[in-house]
Amino acid sequence: MLGIWRSEMERIWNRKSTFLLYIAYILIVIAIIWSHKVTGTKVLRFGEGTVVVNNLNLPWLMMSEVALFLITAILPILYVDQLSGDLYSGAYRLYMLRPYRRFQFWLAKLLALSATTVIFMGTSLLIGVIAGWLFFPHSSTFLKYGSSVASLRSDSISYILAFYLVLTLVCLVKLMLSSVVCLFVSRPLFAYIVILMLSVFLFELFRPLIMLMDPFQQIMLALRLDSSLNFWMCAGGLILVSIIISFTRWQRKIV
Repeated sequence: MLGIWRSEMERIWNRKSTFLLYIAYILIVIAIIWSHKVTGTKVLRFGEGTVVVNNLNLPWLMMSEVALFLITAILPILYVDQLSGDLYSGAYRLYMLRPYRRFQFWLAKLLALSATTVIFMGTSLLIGVIAGWLFFPHSSTFLKYGSSVASLRSDSISYILAFYLVLTLVCLVKLMLSSVVCLFVSRPLFAYIVILMLSVFLFELFRPLIMLMDPFQQIMLALRLDSSLNFWMCAGGLILVSIIISFTRWQRKIV
């Protein structure tokens, strides 16, 4: 199993498309950080007001726009390229000649894409922390999202890590949803369009599932215990249902 996972990681990162998406993502992160540096403030997109950007809040404030690009374009394109692309090209016919159980091939691919997602998350976190330390004012306090009470510097580390962990979970929800679509729609372009339309449809059904399109506000609200239940129910329920459908379909799919 470990051997298949390593092979999938190599195949993902040996593709030129993955490298180009990674570079594009880094450039988007840098561009948004630079815009915050120029203005010195961040206007929150949902009417919560304006926040002064400093080294303690930059790593999560910058993700308001970064996560939007990430969850609607960068990661879905990556997932479709790796899942639908391999299915449409017939590559799995050769892979499955190796002596492993059928479900292990799909599991290894999804685990490799999960690890790649973590790499994207870690990159933005690292860039945000370094940029905040080098280019933004240093502060001893910061305001959490939706709070008027200042929090200490020591709280910023756990708050930032919690934000990125929840964002990673949302990305994995998108991955599992994408895996379901790609098993039914093998053409990459059509699969991407279906993923986009399905995300909009699910958001219309359940408001917290706007996380599949624009996750920032929902994540920030989820970090507040008084308004997180619907978020966790929707995220947990969708990822569980997607896993069941994905592996059931994979076991029956003719490749």
